[in-house]
Amino acid sequence: MQKADYDFAIIPLLTEGLNRSDGVKGIFIGATIIYLIVAIIINVILEFVFPSANSTINGLISGLISGIITVPLQVGITMMGISRAREKSFAVSDMFNYFSMAMPIVITYIVLTTIISVGFLLLILPGIYLAISYSFAYQLVVDKGLGTWEAMELSRKTITEQWFKFFGLSIVIFFCIIISAIPFGIGLIWTIPMIYISYGLLYHHLFDDE
Repeated sequence: MQKADYDFAIIPLLTEGLNRSDGVKGIFIGATIIYLIVAIIINVILEFVFPSANSTINGLISGLISGIITVPLQVGITMMGISRAREKSFAVSDMFNYFSMAMPIVITYIVLTTIISVGFLLLILPGIYLAISYSFAYQLVVDKGLGTWEAMELSRKTITEQWFKFFGLSIVIFFCIIISAIPFGIGLIWTIPMIYISYGLLYHHLFDDE
């Protein structure tokens, strides 16, 4: 499943992601807008029911409930990027496909959040390493049917071989988002699909049997 010999360059990868966004930009932007609306509504409701300022427990409960609803949506959008990399058709409604796998997704969410949070408490650097290394854990759970720990370890071991390149990709993407958001967010019409498809291409090349 893992292709240890696959290598990539950041700019060519993003360029390919941008090129492959032709014809599907509206799908990714539509899905992202829906995700943001749902996330905002959920957070407003939860803040009213469980005011995080009142106690740490309220904050944890609110975060868990929010994750149960929003993480499957986010996974759905990332899987759309993988579908594009695989040259398969998809629609905005596909972002809702993974609520049927809510249990393994939520388990992975809880484990990832806990481990990465502990990593950030340990001088920050371990948290950064783990956050990058577990980038494909959710996708491996829903797409390959792996268990949470198995998916996390496969993602970590695969990415660690080129960790600094993945870290560099994250930095470049961060600045792409910042810059493209400056002119009233217009540039996000190009950068958001590009990012999802670029990570989809990486996943496809690293974990699919071509």
